Amino acid sequence: MAEKAPFSSSVPSINLIGIFREAIRTPARNGRLMLQTMLLVVCPCTLLVLLHHLFAAPLMEKIEDNYNKSMVHWEDLRALLVIEAPFLLGFWVVSVFGITITIYAAAISYTRRSVSLKDLLSSIQWKKPLITSLYVSFIPIVYAILVIGLIKSINLISKEDAGEAWRGLIAVMAALLYISLTSVSTLGLVVSVMDDECYGAKALEKAVKLSRGRKIQGFFLMLILELLSIPIYILFYVASSSDDDDGDEVGAVTDFGFEFIATILFCLVNMFSYVVFSVFYSECKKNSGEGIEMGIGHGYSLAPTKLQEKVEA
Repeated sequence: MAEKAPFSSSVPSINLIGIFREAIRTPARNGRLMLQTMLLVVCPCTLLVLLHHLFAAPLMEKIEDNYNKSMVHWEDLRALLVIEAPFLLGFWVVSVFGITITIYAAAISYTRRSVSLKDLLSSIQWKKPLITSLYVSFIPIVYAILVIGLIKSINLISKEDAGEAWRGLIAVMAALLYISLTSVSTLGLVVSVMDDECYGAKALEKAVKLSRGRKIQGFFLMLILELLSIPIYILFYVASSSDDDDGDEVGAVTDFGFEFIATILFCLVNMFSYVVFSVFYSECKKNSGEGIEMGIGHGYSLAPTKLQEKVEA
């Protein structure tokens, strides 16, 4: 049974910079647990990337070469789908696993608790983040379909020059709205991990409720985190789009090295994102006057922060 750590509504809120400052400090408060968590996040992901590079990358290169020669073979496409399906499932499972343990470890470290990795893993209710992540996964798909449909509609009803202007405006507005939606869905994942019996659509609704009055702060948190990820996406693109027509083994090893480094950086930035939103979740709960729920083995509860103890004193 999870216990709640009461927060006083009189505790002052921290600003955007303060949340990032707390997120940077949080891993140092329980360095051993956060290091173990980092290894559990990075190792499975890099292993999957290695296996994908070995099994799927050669077939993808073959299909790309045949496409450039207008000689696409459906057998190759079917084989690629058969290979990619288990990898997509594997990446999703590893992603949810990493997100969940990162949120739990960050919440424990943020409140200066000392908990073993074994206790942390045994206390997690895996069903909640798994179900919530399915809901979250559908958001960008549905959103992309709606945006593409809107742009296509504008192309049909507007002139060429006006259409360009409208498409540009819609693209900017869609990007801004997507960042806002991503902020809420990320907070919803944190809610699904931290709150008892709150997952799926209920967790997303709770995230919307918690972020009332702090939506702009959540938006800028996600915007900054997305900007931090751009160099990593560029590194992935460079590694995946480089040509190796001569079969140069050194070039192939270099490409994989870039991909390997980009994967590690991606995992670390993703971890940091959920540490940031775990701190943001704590601040939202504090503002709403709710306690943070967490059950971590027998006898554990989530202690109030030093700031809370000072206010109560």
